Amino acid sequence: MPADDVPRATPARDPEDDMPYAELDARARADAALRRIRGGADPAREAFDLANTMNDEAVGRLAGAVRRWFRRT
Repeated sequence: MPADDVPRATPARDPEDDMPYAELDARARADAALRRIRGGADPAREAFDLANTMNDEAVGRLAGAVRRWFRRT
């Protein structure tokens, strides 16, 4: 059996899986989603959750910037 076909042990959960999304940067969130997909999670659901989280953060940053801008004027 070639070395590439040897099953590899993977941890049941990584610490990043339990962290709130706001505490992880985009790359860490993507890495955590890929790990969950490799572990059997639904790829569509992981992609949907990741996209929604990143979109929510972008909207939050934009809303904060607009509020700060209006406070200055």
